[in-house]
Amino acid sequence: MHEQINHREMLDNLSHFEFLTVAGALAAGWIKFQNDYGKLSARVHSLETDNAEFKADVKQLLKDIQEIKLLLAKNKVE
Repeated sequence: MHEQINHREMLDNLSHFEFLTVAGALAAGWIKFQNDYGKLSARVHSLETDNAEFKADVKQLLKDIQEIKLLLAKNKVE
């Protein structure tokens, strides 16, 4: 009960300007959060795409190395 009275008194003491300031700060914080989240999501997507390309390149490189090994082995046999 005592906490409810303190909260009510605190709300009564807030002026409209203070309330609008706090609401504006919360809205600005939310917008910044959404903006940062969008940037980070785009960056993660970009990194995942780059990673997939890198893996494909490494697979091709390993295949090419195996082919070179086979050619070298054939040359030693002959």
